[in-house]
Amino acid sequence: MSGGSFFNESLHFRDPAQQKRKKARAQIHADAEFALSNSGGYQGCQLVDIGIGGLSFTSRSTLYQGDRLSIRFRLLERPVEFRGEVSRVSGKYVGMAFIDPPEEDLEIIQKYIHSNFFDKDKKKP
Repeated sequence: MSGGSFFNESLHFRDPAQQKRKKARAQIHADAEFALSNSGGYQGCQLVDIGIGGLSFTSRSTLYQGDRLSIRFRLLERPVEFRGEVSRVSGKYVGMAFIDPPEEDLEIIQKYIHSNFFDKDKKKP
């Protein structure tokens, strides 16, 4: 290799010593919608990264650690929906841990992560 990266250049990795999570995540730039558990209305947001334990997104809405919500989006051309709890909020960035995620949707996430690491031609969710 001539100084290039083995991995897809759109991926961003953090120093493992600074990681609190134990499961791999991959960057993702996709539109999504979320709704707080106690409200029926969905609001738009942008996904930032995703892993089998959770995801992060940006939102203009004010959310708090501990809030329960549902989020839905398309991944690998399939609709998915997850329930979760806000685990971290930093400005407009929100971290969400999945609660009882459907096994078939976790498999889609695994395929997405794998395709980002190993299939250079597949860049879109």
